[in-house]
Amino acid sequence: MKIFLNKPAYWIIVLAFLSGIAPVIAQKPVIDWAFIPAGTFTMGSPRNEVGRTKDEIQHQVTLSAFKMSKQEVTVKQFKAFVDATGYKTDAEKGTGGRKGSSVWKYGEEMFTKKWLLVGQDDANWRYDISGIIRPESEYNHPVIHVSWNDAKAFADWMGCRLPTEAEWEYACRAGSSTPYHTGNKLTLAQAVISKKYPTNERETEPAGSYPPNNWGLYDMHGNAMEWCSDWYGDYPVGAQTNPKGPANGQFRVFRGGSCLDWDEHSRSAYRCRNVPDLRNAEIGFRLVQDTK
Repeated sequence: MKIFLNKPAYWIIVLAFLSGIAPVIAQKPVIDWAFIPAGTFTMGSPRNEVGRTKDEIQHQVTLSAFKMSKQEVTVKQFKAFVDATGYKTDAEKGTGGRKGSSVWKYGEEMFTKKWLLVGQDDANWRYDISGIIRPESEYNHPVIHVSWNDAKAFADWMGCRLPTEAEWEYACRAGSSTPYHTGNKLTLAQAVISKKYPTNERETEPAGSYPPNNWGLYDMHGNAMEWCSDWYGDYPVGAQTNPKGPANGQFRVFRGGSCLDWDEHSRSAYRCRNVPDLRNAEIGFRLVQDTK
Protein backbone atom coordinates (compact mmCIF):
# COMPACT_ATOMS: atom_id res chain seq x y z
CA MET A 1 0.00 0.00 0.00
CA LYS A 2 2.91 2.40 0.74
CA ILE A 3 3.74 2.36 -2.95
CA PHE A 4 0.49 4.10 -3.82
CA LEU A 5 -0.11 6.49 -0.90
CA ASN A 6 1.81 9.34 -2.52
CA LYS A 7 0.04 9.01 -5.86
CA PRO A 8 -2.80 11.55 -6.49
CA ALA A 9 -4.83 8.98 -8.42
CA TYR A 10 -5.00 6.78 -5.30
CA TRP A 11 -6.50 9.54 -3.18
CA ILE A 12 -8.95 10.51 -5.92
CA ILE A 13 -10.30 6.96 -5.94
CA VAL A 14 -10.46 6.86 -2.10
CA LEU A 15 -12.31 10.17 -1.93
CA ALA A 16 -14.71 9.05 -4.65
CA PHE A 17 -15.68 5.97 -2.69
CA LEU A 18 -15.95 7.88 0.61
CA SER A 19 -18.28 10.38 -1.02
CA GLY A 20 -20.40 7.60 -2.46
CA ILE A 21 -19.36 8.30 -6.05
CA ALA A 22 -17.82 5.20 -7.58
CA PRO A 23 -15.39 5.82 -10.44
CA VAL A 24 -16.71 4.87 -13.86
CA ILE A 25 -14.43 2.62 -15.87
CA ALA A 26 -15.10 2.86 -19.59
CA GLN A 27 -16.00 -0.45 -21.18
CA LYS A 28 -14.90 -0.93 -24.75
CA PRO A 29 -17.38 -2.59 -27.09
CA VAL A 30 -17.13 -6.33 -27.60
CA ILE A 31 -16.28 -7.18 -31.20
CA ASP A 32 -17.46 -10.42 -32.79
CA TRP A 33 -14.54 -11.56 -34.95
CA ALA A 34 -14.37 -13.80 -38.01
CA PHE A 35 -11.10 -15.58 -38.73
CA ILE A 36 -9.90 -14.90 -42.28
CA PRO A 37 -7.44 -17.57 -43.46
CA ALA A 38 -4.19 -16.83 -45.25
CA GLY A 39 -4.33 -17.29 -48.99
CA THR A 40 -3.80 -16.02 -52.51
CA PHE A 41 -6.50 -14.51 -54.73
CA THR A 42 -6.98 -12.47 -57.89
CA MET A 43 -7.75 -8.88 -56.92
CA GLY A 44 -9.65 -6.71 -59.37
CA SER A 45 -12.17 -7.68 -62.05
CA PRO A 46 -12.11 -9.22 -65.54
CA ARG A 47 -12.61 -6.88 -68.48
CA ASN A 48 -16.07 -8.26 -69.24
CA GLU A 49 -17.51 -7.77 -65.72
CA VAL A 50 -20.61 -5.57 -65.84
CA GLY A 51 -19.92 -2.22 -64.19
CA ARG A 52 -16.14 -2.64 -64.26
CA THR A 53 -14.00 0.50 -64.05
CA LYS A 54 -10.51 0.90 -65.47
CA ASP A 55 -8.81 0.95 -62.06
CA GLU A 56 -9.82 -2.66 -61.31
CA ILE A 57 -6.86 -4.26 -63.11
CA GLN A 58 -6.50 -7.88 -62.05
CA HIS A 59 -3.36 -8.97 -60.20
CA GLN A 60 -2.42 -11.70 -57.77
CA VAL A 61 -2.28 -10.93 -54.06
CA THR A 62 -1.13 -13.14 -51.17
CA LEU A 63 -2.26 -12.29 -47.65
CA SER A 64 -1.45 -13.49 -44.15
CA ALA A 65 -4.29 -14.59 -41.90
CA PHE A 66 -6.17 -11.90 -39.94
CA LYS A 67 -9.40 -11.32 -38.06
CA MET A 68 -12.18 -9.03 -39.30
CA SER A 69 -15.23 -7.80 -37.42
CA LYS A 70 -18.25 -9.77 -38.58
CA GLN A 71 -20.35 -6.62 -38.72
CA GLU A 72 -19.88 -2.96 -39.48
CA VAL A 73 -19.22 -0.80 -36.42
CA THR A 74 -22.59 0.29 -35.04
CA VAL A 75 -23.86 3.58 -33.64
CA LYS A 76 -23.91 2.00 -30.17
CA GLN A 77 -20.27 0.94 -30.41
CA PHE A 78 -19.16 4.34 -31.68
CA LYS A 79 -21.13 6.03 -28.89
CA ALA A 80 -19.15 4.03 -26.32
CA PHE A 81 -15.97 5.48 -27.82
CA VAL A 82 -17.30 9.04 -27.72
CA ASP A 83 -18.61 8.65 -24.16
CA ALA A 84 -15.30 7.22 -22.92
CA THR A 85 -12.95 9.67 -24.63
CA GLY A 86 -14.94 12.84 -25.38
CA TYR A 87 -13.91 12.46 -29.01
CA LYS A 88 -15.25 15.01 -31.48
CA THR A 89 -15.72 13.88 -35.05
CA ASP A 90 -14.68 15.86 -38.11
CA ALA A 91 -18.36 16.70 -38.65
CA GLU A 92 -18.59 18.23 -35.17
CA LYS A 93 -15.24 20.05 -35.39
CA GLY A 94 -15.88 21.42 -38.85
CA THR A 95 -12.74 19.90 -40.36
CA GLY A 96 -12.19 20.91 -43.95
CA GLY A 97 -13.90 24.25 -43.45
CA ARG A 98 -17.45 23.03 -43.02
CA LYS A 99 -19.56 21.84 -40.11
CA GLY A 100 -21.73 18.76 -40.28
CA SER A 101 -22.05 16.16 -43.00
CA SER A 102 -23.82 15.50 -46.28
CA VAL A 103 -27.27 13.90 -46.12
CA TRP A 104 -29.69 12.63 -48.73
CA LYS A 105 -33.00 14.41 -49.20
CA TYR A 106 -35.75 13.44 -51.59
CA GLY A 107 -36.73 16.60 -53.39
CA GLU A 108 -37.17 18.38 -56.68
CA GLU A 109 -34.45 19.58 -59.02
CA MET A 110 -35.11 20.90 -62.51
CA PHE A 111 -38.77 19.81 -62.18
CA THR A 112 -37.71 16.23 -61.44
CA LYS A 113 -38.20 14.36 -58.17
CA LYS A 114 -34.91 12.80 -57.15
CA TRP A 115 -32.48 12.15 -54.29
CA LEU A 116 -30.24 15.13 -53.61
CA LEU A 117 -27.03 15.15 -51.58
CA VAL A 118 -27.05 18.30 -49.44
CA GLY A 119 -24.96 19.64 -46.58
CA GLN A 120 -26.45 19.76 -43.09
CA ASP A 121 -24.54 21.68 -40.41
CA ASP A 122 -25.66 19.61 -37.42
CA ALA A 123 -25.43 16.14 -39.00
CA ASN A 124 -22.94 13.79 -37.35
CA TRP A 125 -22.58 10.16 -36.24
CA ARG A 126 -25.86 10.35 -34.30
CA TYR A 127 -27.90 10.95 -37.50
CA ASP A 128 -29.41 8.75 -40.21
CA ILE A 129 -28.98 9.14 -43.96
CA SER A 130 -31.73 11.78 -44.22
CA GLY A 131 -30.25 13.97 -41.48
CA ILE A 132 -32.64 12.89 -38.71
CA ILE A 133 -31.20 12.10 -35.29
CA ARG A 134 -31.48 8.40 -34.59
CA PRO A 135 -33.61 7.03 -31.74
CA GLU A 136 -31.86 4.58 -29.42
CA SER A 137 -33.74 1.76 -31.14
CA GLU A 138 -31.54 2.37 -34.21
CA TYR A 139 -28.22 2.21 -32.40
CA ASN A 140 -27.74 -1.24 -33.94
CA HIS A 141 -27.42 0.33 -37.41
CA PRO A 142 -23.96 0.93 -38.87
CA VAL A 143 -22.53 4.28 -37.82
CA ILE A 144 -22.32 6.74 -40.74
CA HIS A 145 -21.29 10.39 -41.16
CA VAL A 146 -17.80 9.40 -39.99
CA SER A 147 -14.61 10.34 -41.81
CA TRP A 148 -11.54 8.18 -42.37
CA ASN A 149 -9.92 10.13 -39.54
CA ASP A 150 -12.82 9.25 -37.22
CA ALA A 151 -12.75 5.59 -38.22
CA LYS A 152 -9.01 5.36 -37.57
CA ALA A 153 -9.38 7.08 -34.17
CA PHE A 154 -11.97 4.47 -33.13
CA ALA A 155 -9.78 1.63 -34.42
CA ASP A 156 -6.76 2.97 -32.52
CA TRP A 157 -8.80 3.22 -29.30
CA MET A 158 -9.91 -0.37 -29.76
CA GLY A 159 -6.33 -1.56 -30.33
CA CYS A 160 -7.26 -2.59 -33.87
CA ARG A 161 -6.91 -1.10 -37.34
CA LEU A 162 -8.81 -0.53 -40.57
CA PRO A 163 -8.50 -3.24 -43.24
CA THR A 164 -6.18 -2.72 -46.16
CA GLU A 165 -7.96 -2.54 -49.49
CA ALA A 166 -6.58 -5.98 -50.40
CA GLU A 167 -7.76 -7.49 -47.11
CA TRP A 168 -11.19 -5.98 -47.62
CA GLU A 169 -11.66 -7.43 -51.12
CA TYR A 170 -10.21 -10.81 -50.14
CA ALA A 171 -12.54 -11.03 -47.14
CA CYS A 172 -15.53 -9.86 -49.18
CA ARG A 173 -14.94 -12.47 -51.85
CA ALA A 174 -14.53 -15.27 -49.28
CA GLY A 175 -13.14 -17.58 -51.93
CA SER A 176 -15.40 -16.41 -54.76
CA SER A 177 -14.28 -14.97 -58.11
CA THR A 178 -17.69 -13.69 -59.23
CA PRO A 179 -18.82 -10.03 -59.10
CA TYR A 180 -20.44 -10.63 -55.70
CA HIS A 181 -19.71 -13.20 -53.04
CA THR A 182 -23.28 -14.35 -53.74
CA GLY A 183 -22.44 -15.13 -57.39
CA ASN A 184 -23.21 -13.18 -60.55
CA LYS A 185 -26.26 -11.47 -59.05
CA LEU A 186 -27.10 -9.60 -55.86
CA THR A 187 -30.74 -9.99 -54.84
CA LEU A 188 -32.88 -8.03 -52.42
CA ALA A 189 -32.82 -10.98 -50.04
CA GLN A 190 -29.01 -10.79 -49.88
CA ALA A 191 -28.13 -7.13 -49.33
CA VAL A 192 -29.39 -3.64 -48.46
CA ILE A 193 -29.08 -1.80 -51.77
CA SER A 194 -31.05 1.06 -53.30
CA LYS A 195 -33.52 -0.92 -55.39
CA LYS A 196 -34.85 -2.52 -52.20
CA TYR A 197 -36.83 0.62 -51.39
CA PRO A 198 -39.58 2.70 -53.00
CA THR A 199 -38.23 5.69 -54.89
CA ASN A 200 -38.72 8.14 -52.02
CA GLU A 201 -37.34 5.92 -49.23
CA ARG A 202 -33.77 5.01 -48.31
CA GLU A 203 -32.26 3.86 -45.03
CA THR A 204 -29.62 1.62 -43.51
CA GLU A 205 -30.77 -1.49 -41.70
CA PRO A 206 -29.50 -3.10 -38.48
CA ALA A 207 -25.99 -4.49 -38.94
CA GLY A 208 -26.06 -8.20 -39.71
CA SER A 209 -29.66 -8.35 -40.94
CA TYR A 210 -28.82 -10.35 -44.07
CA PRO A 211 -27.02 -13.68 -44.61
CA PRO A 212 -23.21 -13.56 -44.19
CA ASN A 213 -20.68 -14.63 -46.80
CA ASN A 214 -18.83 -17.94 -46.58
CA TRP A 215 -16.40 -16.54 -44.01
CA GLY A 216 -19.10 -15.23 -41.69
CA LEU A 217 -18.99 -11.54 -42.65
CA TYR A 218 -22.19 -9.52 -42.89
CA ASP A 219 -23.03 -6.52 -45.12
CA MET A 220 -19.92 -6.67 -47.28
CA HIS A 221 -22.28 -5.66 -50.09
CA GLY A 222 -24.54 -2.70 -49.31
CA ASN A 223 -25.86 -1.09 -46.11
CA ALA A 224 -22.88 1.26 -45.57
CA MET A 225 -19.68 1.67 -47.54
CA GLU A 226 -16.53 1.03 -45.52
CA TRP A 227 -13.27 2.93 -45.11
CA CYS A 228 -10.02 1.07 -45.79
CA SER A 229 -6.59 2.07 -44.54
CA ASP A 230 -5.00 2.65 -47.98
CA TRP A 231 -4.30 5.77 -49.90
CA TYR A 232 -5.89 5.42 -53.33
CA GLY A 233 -3.64 4.68 -56.30
CA ASP A 234 -3.24 2.51 -59.38
CA TYR A 235 -2.71 -1.14 -58.60
CA PRO A 236 0.93 -2.26 -58.79
CA VAL A 237 2.10 -4.44 -61.66
CA GLY A 238 2.77 -8.05 -60.75
CA ALA A 239 2.04 -10.26 -57.77
CA GLN A 240 1.95 -8.69 -54.30
CA THR A 241 2.23 -9.96 -50.73
CA ASN A 242 0.37 -8.12 -47.95
CA PRO A 243 0.13 -4.83 -49.91
CA LYS A 244 -0.70 -1.68 -47.99
CA GLY A 245 -1.26 0.71 -50.88
CA PRO A 246 0.75 3.82 -51.81
CA ALA A 247 2.97 5.49 -49.20
CA ASN A 248 1.03 8.74 -49.57
CA GLY A 249 -1.74 10.31 -51.58
CA GLN A 250 -4.71 12.65 -51.64
CA PHE A 251 -7.61 10.22 -51.25
CA ARG A 252 -8.42 7.29 -48.96
CA VAL A 253 -10.22 4.19 -50.23
CA PHE A 254 -13.68 3.00 -49.26
CA ARG A 255 -15.47 -0.12 -50.46
CA GLY A 256 -18.67 -2.15 -50.49
CA GLY A 257 -21.56 -0.01 -51.70
CA SER A 258 -24.36 1.36 -49.53
CA CYS A 259 -28.13 1.30 -49.14
CA LEU A 260 -28.13 4.11 -51.72
CA ASP A 261 -26.07 2.23 -54.31
CA TRP A 262 -27.03 -0.05 -57.16
CA ASP A 263 -25.71 -3.59 -57.55
CA GLU A 264 -22.73 -2.66 -59.72
CA HIS A 265 -21.36 -0.20 -57.15
CA SER A 266 -21.53 -2.93 -54.52
CA ARG A 267 -19.34 -5.40 -56.42
CA SER A 268 -16.40 -7.04 -54.62
CA ALA A 269 -13.89 -5.25 -56.90
CA TYR A 270 -15.54 -1.81 -57.03
CA ARG A 271 -13.31 1.00 -55.72
CA CYS A 272 -14.25 4.42 -54.29
CA ARG A 273 -12.05 7.17 -52.85
CA ASN A 274 -12.20 10.62 -51.32
CA VAL A 275 -10.36 12.94 -48.93
CA PRO A 276 -9.76 11.61 -45.37
CA ASP A 277 -12.05 14.19 -43.75
CA LEU A 278 -15.02 13.36 -46.03
CA ARG A 279 -18.15 12.39 -44.13
CA ASN A 280 -21.53 11.64 -45.57
CA ALA A 281 -24.63 9.49 -45.18
CA GLU A 282 -23.16 6.44 -46.88
CA ILE A 283 -19.77 5.61 -45.32
CA GLY A 284 -19.04 3.62 -42.19
CA PHE A 285 -16.31 1.08 -41.40
CA ARG A 286 -15.35 -2.23 -39.83
CA LEU A 287 -12.25 -3.39 -37.97
CA VAL A 288 -9.36 -5.75 -38.53
CA GLN A 289 -6.98 -7.31 -36.05
CA ASP A 290 -3.77 -9.18 -36.75
CA THR A 291 -3.61 -12.78 -35.60
CA LYS A 292 -0.88 -13.76 -33.16
